[in-house]
Amino acid sequence: MALMAARFGIAGVSFWWSGLVRYLTLATIIAGLSGFVVIIIAAWALGDSSQLSEEFTAYWGLFFAGTGVLTGLTQETTRAVTAGQARAGASGVAGVSVGFRPFLFSFVVAAIVLVVLGASAPLWIGQLLSSLQGVGVGLLAVGLASYAIQATISGILSGCQLWKEYALLISLDTGVRMVLAVAAWLLGYQLLAFLIITVVGSISWLVIVLCFGSVRSVLGSVADVSRGIFIRQALLAMAASGATAVLITGFPTLLKFTSPSAVAGGVSMAAVSYAVILTRAPLLVPLQQFQSAIIVRFVKGASGPLKTLAGPLAIVWAVGIVGAGLAWLVGPWILDVVLQKELFAVPGWLLAMLTLGATTTASLMVSGCAAIAFERHGIYLAGWVIATIVAVGFLLGPFDLGVAAGLALIVGPLCGLLVHMGAFVGGDRKKRVLAAG
Repeated sequence: MALMAARFGIAGVSFWWSGLVRYLTLATIIAGLSGFVVIIIAAWALGDSSQLSEEFTAYWGLFFAGTGVLTGLTQETTRAVTAGQARAGASGVAGVSVGFRPFLFSFVVAAIVLVVLGASAPLWIGQLLSSLQGVGVGLLAVGLASYAIQATISGILSGCQLWKEYALLISLDTGVRMVLAVAAWLLGYQLLAFLIITVVGSISWLVIVLCFGSVRSVLGSVADVSRGIFIRQALLAMAASGATAVLITGFPTLLKFTSPSAVAGGVSMAAVSYAVILTRAPLLVPLQQFQSAIIVRFVKGASGPLKTLAGPLAIVWAVGIVGAGLAWLVGPWILDVVLQKELFAVPGWLLAMLTLGATTTASLMVSGCAAIAFERHGIYLAGWVIATIVAVGFLLGPFDLGVAAGLALIVGPLCGLLVHMGAFVGGDRKKRVLAAG
């Protein structure tokens, strides 16, 4: 009987994982295509103006840096709801009617986002946009406030393992940008249209909630911890994911703030910004969509962090090393064919550096998922903060723009990864000592 139960258990996990991979793979393909298409079409639509291209990539980067901060809500909600579901199952209770509800908390976060962005806008919008500043702030504030709710719903869907609905949410969020970008280009629209396209996906949660009863039925899901603990852990996750976002989606914005008029070795800031976005998309876009699934798998697993991380990190580095080689050999030709402008020319060695930067960043993302899953929120935050500080240090150092960007994206995440892995090794050693005693 025990053997039979074990076989059924393994079969159940395999079925769950195959269904998850199927849905998320489709969503990831759509998300990856959307990112490429929007960025490439924006390069075509904005003409030969380096200023418009820089402003668009900086605005795009700032919005997605904001969504990156709010991804901490997704991560902690995923962990809390997954653990809450497991606790309910273990106790034989079909559902939990009382407890802290992350969905309601998301509206509080949305209101705070609106107020903070509206009040702080005069301090930063002038460095971001030379025109359309009022519209830009309004779109950004409303878009990120809405995304706070969407991020929480994503975590609830992941925690309840509604992978089909989760994948549809991702697909709608990213797919609508791609469709609208093509339409804007064909109609000859420029910067304003692409500012709207940047934020429009953040209202996708309304469509999903209205169309699917399965989604509405789980919005009241509760966390496995009290309100105070959830908020504290969510804030830690948001702080860490904010540092994550600076190095991933917000890096073009960081470039613009640290080097507002830099051109070095014939490589413009617009070219470096586009190269950063395009070299990281093949690896980081899929990984971002799978983060919730990785956290769920880590929470459900029986191994410690080090054994859990071995497989995912091996895959990341295998893909990254091959990608860096290809980027050096054929990357410049691909950029020339796709973007069709000398403005975006980047040498192969720099594309290889940026691809390795994407690899180290992806490694830090995976170790961060493990830290969240094993409730090491402080370690998660420390790794990303160290990575961001080191990266900013390189950008402010005496390096050419391209070299500074490459070193920032390689060395910064590697330092953060050492922090995570050192903490995991120390934790495992402590457990062994306690077990031996």
